[in-house]
Amino acid sequence: MIRQLDLKHIDQAVRLFREVVEDMQKRGIDQWDEVYPALADITDDLHKGWGFGYFDGNTLIGYVALNEESDPEYETGNWQYTEGRPLYFHRLAVRPAFQSKGIAGSLIRFAEKYALETGYASIRLDAFPPNTAAVAMYEKRGYSRAGYVTFRKGRFVLLEKALYST
Repeated sequence: MIRQLDLKHIDQAVRLFREVVEDMQKRGIDQWDEVYPALADITDDLHKGWGFGYFDGNTLIGYVALNEESDPEYETGNWQYTEGRPLYFHRLAVRPAFQSKGIAGSLIRFAEKYALETGYASIRLDAFPPNTAAVAMYEKRGYSRAGYVTFRKGRFVLLEKALYST
């Protein structure tokens, strides 16, 4: 079940990200670390109502943040879908023990449905190219490349998907 998170979920969210970061580092994916996502990022998500969680009973096993905010670097993107408002997708994470079970796909479908229901025309995000499984997952679901940006950890691919017919 996916539902909006609030500050009472902070401990579970922090544990989820710690597990994901540790697993990514073991697999040689140096995308996230102790700097990002930081406690402040997660707290901000939950405080502002941007965090959504996938639960197994009362246990948070998946996370995504949805909002209208993007990093300034996104302005260099070669965005194809410029009509209407874009929704930005951040910090998709699934606990390692629950990966490869369709949970990330469920969170993506949720984000797309949420975007459509709340009046957004497209979804934009970035992904770390060495995390080939993540990039492939987005592309398989119809997200197209819109350029690259450079963040602290290196080069990231920008991806987008229209949620309307042009």
